[in-house]
Amino acid sequence: MALIRWTPRDEIDVFAHDPFFRRFFDLVDENTSERNWHPAIELIEEKDRLVVHLEMPGVDPAAVQVQLQGDLLTVQGERKSEARSEHGRVLKSEHVVGAFTRSVQLPYRVQNDKVKAAYRNGVMTITLPKAEEHVGRQIPVEVAK
Repeated sequence: MALIRWTPRDEIDVFAHDPFFRRFFDLVDENTSERNWHPAIELIEEKDRLVVHLEMPGVDPAAVQVQLQGDLLTVQGERKSEARSEHGRVLKSEHVVGAFTRSVQLPYRVQNDKVKAAYRNGVMTITLPKAEEHVGRQIPVEVAK
């Protein structure tokens, strides 16, 4: 079993998207780019595979590492800050940058050698075919004549 670091800030980040609470967070958290971030994750079960979507706009896919150990999928990467203009100054920036690590416990064993990851339009899609014992198979019924 893997240990996952608990960060209390993640618990209250849910409120940061609410317009009522957003004003409070703008006052308290002036420097948003310094806080931890992690890409949103979606785990989908299909008939014969699991599909994971991670929203990672602005992340260089060549710098992302995907690891699978047993039934624990871990994705690590970093979103770097973009170059700033030398002719102007930044008045407000809400771009969150920095390293991230996301881990998700898979509900089924998968075929490790057939896992594929693709990156398109800021979304990484990881396809994990289920192990044969979790897919099941259709057994034809023979009809006696």
